[in-house]
Amino acid sequence: MQSAHLKRLSASLLLALSAAPQVHASELFPNLPAKTVGIQVKIQNFSAEDAGHIKAAGFSFVRFGVWSDSLSAKAYQKQVSDAFAAAQSAGLPVLLTVRAIKPLTPTPDNVGELTKAGESFATALTGLEKTYSSQLVAIEIWNEPDLETYWPTRNFATTFVPFMSAVCKSLQATAQTTPVVGFGFARAPTAGSASTVALNRIVSEYPKCLDAISYHPYGMTATQISNAQSFIQQNFHLPGVISEWGVSALSSNGGIDGQASKVSAFIADVKKLNIALTSIYEWRNSASGSNDREKNFGLLTTDGQPKPAKMAAATQLNMQ
Repeated sequence: MQSAHLKRLSASLLLALSAAPQVHASELFPNLPAKTVGIQVKIQNFSAEDAGHIKAAGFSFVRFGVWSDSLSAKAYQKQVSDAFAAAQSAGLPVLLTVRAIKPLTPTPDNVGELTKAGESFATALTGLEKTYSSQLVAIEIWNEPDLETYWPTRNFATTFVPFMSAVCKSLQATAQTTPVVGFGFARAPTAGSASTVALNRIVSEYPKCLDAISYHPYGMTATQISNAQSFIQQNFHLPGVISEWGVSALSSNGGIDGQASKVSAFIADVKKLNIALTSIYEWRNSASGSNDREKNFGLLTTDGQPKPAKMAAATQLNMQ
């Protein structure tokens, strides 16, 4: 993986939102078209028809997740390959997020076992990269490990670095043609945060592992996102990218019209900030969501009817 060439954006262009250097998307993510905003889909209900509508709306890629500990099952392998085929049918590259859903080891205080788990996980990443490299925008390692729900091994402060160091060591030992981003933090790294402590260790010991640091700025203002981008660049010497952001169409957010307004404003903000990659959560409402908030992030209803947020996103994405 080659280091990206960084260029400084003028503060006047960003309307004083940021003076931090940013990376041109074409340099960091060669498979990404000129537009840099994509949208998340779920592989179990993602179709070629969806892909066509996503492309027509102006999104340039799709993001979906794969569970590494399910990849040995033939039915799951087909589900993954079908999702890639659907994306390919519309010429949409994929941001592939990979994580495990089961604890990495029954004894998380055993560093040796965490190291073996990391090596095994890296092997899964390498296999996916070899199979789908022509379609990949990037591989994202993990999703929200700073939340216990998505880090089932628990004890993030003591288990994340040994595992992820083994992943990075293994990846650096093999030739990678696909950009790698990590680690999809639920909160942007800040001074003294657990994610920052972990990144300081991993990035300093394995500087060629990551091409960008990904995070999820739910509820953050444009100024806060700008500050997060600057913090990431200054502390880790890597660009920040947004692998997940969304807003639910709850009455407390103004319902479906409030969702549309917030989606439009967010896309306008990240365009001004020249962030190299941003993924919106999500294309369709999730019938399987655990509560009303989780069920209503989609730009479409569960049965595929467009909400105002779809038109708002398309308008922003197709503006010159």
